[in-house]
Amino acid sequence: MNETNRNHKNLWMGLGIIAGFFIILIISVGVKWMNNDPRLANKVDASVLKIFPHPIAIPSASLIDKAGKPFDFNQLKNRWTFLYFGYTLCPDICPTELTALAGVLEQLREQQVKAAHGVLFVSVDQQRDTPDRLRQFVDYFDPTIQAVSGEESELRIMAQPIGAAWDKVAQFDEQGQPDQNNYLINHTTSILLVDPQGRAVGVFPTPHDPVAMAKAFTTVVPE
Repeated sequence: MNETNRNHKNLWMGLGIIAGFFIILIISVGVKWMNNDPRLANKVDASVLKIFPHPIAIPSASLIDKAGKPFDFNQLKNRWTFLYFGYTLCPDICPTELTALAGVLEQLREQQVKAAHGVLFVSVDQQRDTPDRLRQFVDYFDPTIQAVSGEESELRIMAQPIGAAWDKVAQFDEQGQPDQNNYLINHTTSILLVDPQGRAVGVFPTPHDPVAMAKAFTTVVPE
C-alpha cells in the first residue's frame, strides 16, 4: 500500500472513531435521540434532524473571527445557528458540508423565512487557519457565513459539552518523518442546531440534504 492510500485509510478509520466517540458520549450521559416536544415526533424526520431531549448550553470561549476580531458569543443569541466544526484544508468533507450549508441558507432565503438564522464555521486547525484564510474559505460558499478559530484549549471549552471532537492525523515526508505542517484532521461531521439562547437543541446527522434540512428547520422553528 502506497503512502497516499495509507493516509486516506487512516483518515476514514479516524472518522469512524470520531463518529463512534460522538455516539458513545451522547449515550453515556443518558441522551436518547428523541423530541423534547412530543408534538414534533411525527413532523420531523429523525434521519434529517434529531432533537435533544434537553438543550445543551454552549460555553463562551476566546475565539477570533474571520475579520481578525474577538468573537462575541452574544452573536449566538437572538438567532438560530447552524454550527459546524471543520478546517479549511479539509480535502473533501468540509467543502461538501459548506456547500450543503450554503444550500440551506439559499433555501431559507427563497422561502423568505423570517426567523433570524445563520451559519457558524468553527475551525479546529488554529495553526494554519488564519482569519484571512477563514474569510476566503467561507466567503467562497456564502459571504454571510461566520467563521472563527482559536487556541486548542479554548476550542475544547466550546466543543466538549456538545460532543464535537477532532484529532490530528500525521502525514510523513520522504524520509518517513512526521511533517509538522502537513497533516489531516479527523473531526465530527454532524451539524448542530443552536437556538436563540445559545443552546444546542438538535443535530443534523450526515448526509446533509439542503432541501430536507431547510424543511426540518422551518418545521421546528417558529416564525
